[in-house]
Amino acid sequence: MIRNEKAATLDDVLNEFVAECESPTAAAVKAWVGRYPQFRRELIDFAAVWAEQMVLPVAAELSQDEEERIVDRVMSHALNVSYKREREAQASPPSEKAMSSLIGEAKNTGMNAAEFAKSCLLDLVLVTKLNNRQIRPETIPFRLISHIAGLVGRTAETVREYLAGPPQPLSAVLFLSKKKPRRFERESFADAVRASSLSETEKARWLDEPIDQEGR
Repeated sequence: MIRNEKAATLDDVLNEFVAECESPTAAAVKAWVGRYPQFRRELIDFAAVWAEQMVLPVAAELSQDEEERIVDRVMSHALNVSYKREREAQASPPSEKAMSSLIGEAKNTGMNAAEFAKSCLLDLVLVTKLNNRQIRPETIPFRLISHIAGLVGRTAETVREYLAGPPQPLSAVLFLSKKKPRRFERESFADAVRASSLSETEKARWLDEPIDQEGR
């Protein structure tokens, strides 16, 4: 549990909610709203989208080939547009302050965590792991980094520097465990994708995405 609940940020609360709850049950949401009433609306919205991602099946009217073509077109267009924007910006990169939170940057542009995850073509848990720097930075596709940069109005280098910073293990691990905490180890982007609630087609698309640092 976060020690000073009055000073807890939305990032802290959502991160710990994902870490402590295996699924967004009504009981879990009620308990967390009681613990952090100042984030009641955000917790309810976050849990609703998380639950929807877990239970909604792929649309029955689409064949696998049709779904693959749609997902591929959407992802390719979104990533290519943001990649082009980033390459143009690199001609004269502005001086930027270091980032302190991906979700915080998204909020500054008017997106909540769920909207940011959807715009990234990821699920909430994946975005939370990226936000906490719990994924090994060298395994994250450059085109995803570039896409995130375009969404939050930053350069790819600034986003990459944030993702390469020290991981942020959740406070629940540090403060609730009676045993000595084990050394935290980041996971690969591929492993995080496989464990996500994305559809098999969406997972395959990300797993096929090259990690090339030049984005080719």
